Amino acid sequence: MLASVLGRPVTTRDLSPDETREHLLTAWGFDDAQAAGILAGTAFVRKGGNAVVTDDVPELLGRPARAYREWAQDHREAFAGT
Repeated sequence: MLASVLGRPVTTRDLSPDETREHLLTAWGFDDAQAAGILAGTAFVRKGGNAVVTDDVPELLGRPARAYREWAQDHREAFAGT
């Protein structure tokens, strides 16, 4: 969807858990406990554990949630690159 909004390809790469852990430790400087927490959260989401819809966003913001496409269109300048 982001590629469609930007009108250009957006390359992604699906990292294995081991690759992700290594990146978190080396590139981001996280420690082992932080990396383990992030990997646990990622596994939870990949298994569908976060596939729920709540009223949290409208309750917190006082307005309905927006679609990702609308947000991306409103913030496309942030993805312009340098």
